[in-house]
Amino acid sequence: MKKIILAVLGAVMAAAITACGTGAGKPAQSSVTQADWEESVAVWKAANEKTAALTSVALSTAMDGYMKSGNENFQTGMTADIFVNETGQENMTCLWNTNAHLNEELSMEMVTFYADGYYYMDLPERKIKCVLSPEQMEGQLEKMISVWMLDPDWIAEISIEEENDSQIITFTGEAGKIEEYLRRSMEYSQSPMADMKMKVKKNQGEVMVDSQGYMKSQILKVELTLDMNGSQIDMTINMKLVYHWPGEVVPVELPSTDGYIEVDTEGILNTFSG
Repeated sequence: MKKIILAVLGAVMAAAITACGTGAGKPAQSSVTQADWEESVAVWKAANEKTAALTSVALSTAMDGYMKSGNENFQTGMTADIFVNETGQENMTCLWNTNAHLNEELSMEMVTFYADGYYYMDLPERKIKCVLSPEQMEGQLEKMISVWMLDPDWIAEISIEEENDSQIITFTGEAGKIEEYLRRSMEYSQSPMADMKMKVKKNQGEVMVDSQGYMKSQILKVELTLDMNGSQIDMTINMKLVYHWPGEVVPVELPSTDGYIEVDTEGILNTFSG
């Protein structure tokens, strides 16, 4: 059970740290007017595109997961701080600080970063690095984002309102589309949960766009059940992503590069690809 939960952490975390996608939704079960629906999607899409065009980004993510199987209850948590500067350029730098725990019994921390043409991974048992061009690094990041991307085409209900110079979009996704999204993320991370029967019972989310038109934060909550060899697992996932200082240059303070052992680049790329 713990192995499965830890596998979920990897799958959900990748989803939690990415921006939502683009698309043009149409009202299905929503009571809002066609004009309000189109406005909400247009604001969301424009914020996506403007934020995705940034070459300097700082964001924080948090994920809480609650699982119940029979008399067993588990609580997982994961946080990450991500900093990226000069995307795709020769002086491109990236830093990820990640922390995860399970019921305060198991925990893991990982530091990964990119600088001067090398990708570094500070693993629990050793430190490794490999050669990676800025174009390769940018390509791998884009590939990961495309896997975890949310899309307004999946939305069943949506609304928008103004609050303190920001626009807040609240939405509910179509259950089948959210299931596809979760399964895709699990397949990418090679989670054993990818082959389980899944049913989304409830989901709701919120997207906040700041006064400059940048994505400010995203929240997603999903309640679902999983069938593991005939046993039902009830799970609730809460995810939150916050962009810091969008539109401004983000300083990236990198750790020391001493003590890292160089490994084959292809192996790291295979890890990226799941």
